[in-house]
Amino acid sequence: MMGIKNIQAYLFKPVSILPLAIFRIAFGFLLCFSQLRFIAKGWVDDCYINPSFHFTYQYFNWVHPFTSETMYLIVALCAISAFCIGLGLFYRFSTILFFISFTYLELIEKSWYLNHYYFVSLVAFLLIWLPANNKYAIDPLFKKGSRTNMVPRWTVDILKFQLVIVYFFGGIAKLKPDWLLHAQPLKIWLKARTDFPIIGSLFDADITAFLFSWSGTLYDLCIPFLLWTKRTRPIAYILVILFHILTYMLFNIGMFPWLMMAGSLIFITASEWKNLLQKLKININLTPSIPSPIKTKALIVPLILLYGVLQITIPLRHYFLSDNVLWSENGIRFAWHVMVMEKNGFTEFKIIDQNTKKKFTVYPSQHLTPIQEKQMSFQPDMIWQFAQYLEKKHNTDGSKKLAIYVNSKVSLNGRPSQTYIDSNINLLHLTSVNSIYDYIEELQP
Repeated sequence: MMGIKNIQAYLFKPVSILPLAIFRIAFGFLLCFSQLRFIAKGWVDDCYINPSFHFTYQYFNWVHPFTSETMYLIVALCAISAFCIGLGLFYRFSTILFFISFTYLELIEKSWYLNHYYFVSLVAFLLIWLPANNKYAIDPLFKKGSRTNMVPRWTVDILKFQLVIVYFFGGIAKLKPDWLLHAQPLKIWLKARTDFPIIGSLFDADITAFLFSWSGTLYDLCIPFLLWTKRTRPIAYILVILFHILTYMLFNIGMFPWLMMAGSLIFITASEWKNLLQKLKININLTPSIPSPIKTKALIVPLILLYGVLQITIPLRHYFLSDNVLWSENGIRFAWHVMVMEKNGFTEFKIIDQNTKKKFTVYPSQHLTPIQEKQMSFQPDMIWQFAQYLEKKHNTDGSKKLAIYVNSKVSLNGRPSQTYIDSNINLLHLTSVNSIYDYIEELQP
């Protein structure tokens, strides 16, 4: 019983709202920019409108895009709601709208999956429940009594915990022979960047790839705890900036580095912000506006524990599903495998009408966009989905008895290309997406 009371006392201890507000501002404005960038680069068309077929997520095959005009409207609303989150304007409505719209957009097309899209959905979901607009926001100007300098500690720490999960499991994902013993895929990537200013000539040497591999692993495993510790926090945040700017410049990995730099601001305490701002001749008032302790809510503790358990177990599920997750990709999504493999594939499909014995070859480029074709070529569940699509495409009235086979070759982390799926297997005999993984495991390198 005392243990529960101690947990409650820790979670509900009043702390300054300033780190939570800064996180909200950084997250909102950064995601607004991200969505506007998505529109400007023409990705709304590329991802949602141009494809004639979409690779949906398991259990979410009911999620489909709307018309072109509606999709642009949804992305625009997503950007506007993110901007309102940054302002702290109509905050609760804006966070709900952003979470629903962004997650909907993410679920439409699996070939566009990125770890930081998943991270954004998780953070947006958390922000729905956090009082991040009680100060340094527009909302308190219109609602008397809502402004406060203090929030329960759990509202700040749950965001810290989410950052720890991303970093730590990103480090766990690197504890593999390819990464540590062979410095792959960094050998491939760095040797392609010898034109990089000043240090590019070093990228030809294998020792540089090993240095990047090992230091990257140590960074991911240690940085969240260095950020959480007051003594090491200043140097840790400098490392965050240096690490993510370098990865952005070297590998051009989109918004992920900026999200991690912005997200890591949650670790900086209110007193540290005050000292920093005072050096810039900016004074802020951190005096508590509510002297009385914040009341606890009975459901919060078990819900926080449940969320924590899910965030820890979901990234571990691939250990129970696959012997080599980089090869089979069974459970690799939502497990924070960030930049741990270079994989290339080739697929062509053979369709046989078993009644007439007529056969013909289908090339994915005839039906898919370039990014869909590339991602499908080495992801088993997407190969299976495409076979189902081809069956419907070529058997519209259900009168034909078709068999679909795939010639599939895959190269993982610089290895020679090899057979990925047995070309004698009729993909239409595989009754579920999960059934294809057994065949992948049999042929792993």
